[in-house]
Amino acid sequence: MRFSTLLLPFAAAPLALAAPEPNPVAPRAPASTGGLLSELPGILDGVQELLSKDTINNLEVIVSGAAKLLSSDNIDILQDILNNAHTLLTKDFVDNTTTLIGDATPLVEDVSKLLGGVLGSL
Repeated sequence: MRFSTLLLPFAAAPLALAAPEPNPVAPRAPASTGGLLSELPGILDGVQELLSKDTINNLEVIVSGAAKLLSSDNIDILQDILNNAHTLLTKDFVDNTTTLIGDATPLVEDVSKLLGGVLGSL
C-alpha cells in the first residue's frame, strides 16, 4: 500500500470539518405573539387618514410659515425676544402680576356695572 493512499483521508478530514454539509431544513419561524404585526392594518388605516390632502396642505402651510419665521433675518430678533422674556419673567414678576390681576378684577367688574348703568339710563 502506498503511503500517499494512507495520508489522503487525513488530508481531506480538515476540509470536511471546515465546510460541514449544510442543514437543508430551515429552523421554524417563531410563533406570532400579536404585537406590532397584528396591529399593522389598523396603523396603516390611521396613517392613511392622517395623510389626507387637507392634512398635507395644512402641513405645507405650517412648514412654509416656520421657514419664514426661522429665516436668517429673524433668528437674531427671536433670540433677543427670548432673552428679554427670560429676564422679565422672574418668579417675583409673575407673582406680583398675578396679585395685581387678582386685585384689579373686582374693580373691572364694578366699572363694567357702572358703565352698564350709565348706558342703560341714556
